[in-house]
Amino acid sequence: MPKKIKFSNLISSYFFVDAILGTLFGFFVLHPLSMFIKHNGSIGHFNMDQLIFSPMGLYFAGIGLLLGALNGSFRVRMKQKNKELEKSKLFIEEKNQKLEDSISYAKRIQLAALASDKQIKSYLPESFVLYEPKDIVSGDFYWFARLKEKIFVATIDCTGHGVPGALLTMIANAHLVEIVKVLKISEPDKILNQLHIYICNTLKQEESKNLDGLDIAICAIDKTNNSLEYSGARIPLVYIQDENLKIIKGDRYSIGGYNKKLKRTFTKHIIELKQDTIFYMFSDGYTDQFGGPKNRRFRIDKLSNLLLEIHKLSMEEQKDILKKSIEKWRDKEPQTDDILVMGFKTNYVKHLN
Repeated sequence: MPKKIKFSNLISSYFFVDAILGTLFGFFVLHPLSMFIKHNGSIGHFNMDQLIFSPMGLYFAGIGLLLGALNGSFRVRMKQKNKELEKSKLFIEEKNQKLEDSISYAKRIQLAALASDKQIKSYLPESFVLYEPKDIVSGDFYWFARLKEKIFVATIDCTGHGVPGALLTMIANAHLVEIVKVLKISEPDKILNQLHIYICNTLKQEESKNLDGLDIAICAIDKTNNSLEYSGARIPLVYIQDENLKIIKGDRYSIGGYNKKLKRTFTKHIIELKQDTIFYMFSDGYTDQFGGPKNRRFRIDKLSNLLLEIHKLSMEEQKDILKKSIEKWRDKEPQTDDILVMGFKTNYVKHLN
């Protein structure tokens, strides 16, 4: 229901000016025009007295007054609407600013939960992390930990991106810390088994319709035994030895998600570290990015060829090339997902003794 126009608004300059102008227009324009038409365009058939004191003059002045008043009322109402729209705009801007401030603060919390570059490089000097969230906060995250003789490195891609994905990253991060640091589980396949149970229980997936989950690749580097253990849920491990690139695919099911059965077994792969080896893990944000001449996905084979081409360069150079390559590929296309690529070289792993 439209609001009533206040009397204070009716007596505004808009209303009075339009009413006066309408009256003058009716009396001095419409009335003479009607007289002119009535006398077939002959001015000589009527005098000034007929123009001024004619009842028709009052009639047309009244019409002009009415039209002017209506126009004035319309302008008053529009002025009111503009004020209301301005208030609404300021209210929305204020809410958006508060929301953006909250998300920006959430980003600080999420980044604080990630391992620092200094922490990672203290044990993996030759390493890099390319981390490009699609939004302010990310559904991708990387994880790093040390337990006795092992170093753990993981790449995780949670359902969605932005705020929903970021909430799930915090849950997954907390569970990984508990599994490795508290429960002392150090084998990647068993870590994923336990993580699957925790995610399903936390999100009550056996009793709810929640289908959220995550994909993960986790490596446990054991310098004592010169080996690396890897397990993956839909995220592969790429490694290069003696100029040969190899890909170990992760298991086909995710952590949590569509398959709600708590019992799930993941595969553990063991790679001997008897020579220089470079490892790469990445979420699908890089390989699924649209772009190029035909606006297609970047694809894992293209990324593998690029990694083989640049693997002898320093880690910082590799990171820079990967970043520039995907930006060039994307060109004017929007970023479709969070991007996360990790790389590390095992022959430079610091001894833990």
